[in-house]
Amino acid sequence: MVRTSSKWMVYCFKCKQQTGKYYKVMDERLEFEENFNNKLNCTCFTTIRLHHPVKNAIGAVKQIYLKGVWKGNAKIMHAATLTLDRINLPIAKLDSGLLPEECRRLIRTLYKNRPGINWETQPLDYLVLEYLKESKEPSLF
Repeated sequence: MVRTSSKWMVYCFKCKQQTGKYYKVMDERLEFEENFNNKLNCTCFTTIRLHHPVKNAIGAVKQIYLKGVWKGNAKIMHAATLTLDRINLPIAKLDSGLLPEECRRLIRTLYKNRPGINWETQPLDYLVLEYLKESKEPSLF
């Protein structure tokens, strides 16, 4: 990113990549195989994904799918970077309804087909998403 550019980027020191706080990411699918805690039925929900500062930038819009069925579009409202050992009881319960050790085991099994992940150092993104209102009707207020 050029310094004279009108947009500016934030640098992620953990993974040495630029993150775009105001970077618009194209709509991307977030696939869920299970609706833990029925979290996808709420207005806001959380998810834990592998660290990717561009894809998981605040303000990015994601298409949410549960077992291939579209649930809606959601915007990333908050993103925090953590490691697997920092998943505590509140994070685990809100995200999956499981105890922290069970949540860690679940994340390892979800990414078991990705070679070369060192779970001692692999950064993860804890994301808070909020569904966008998709009404085509004009609102009264």
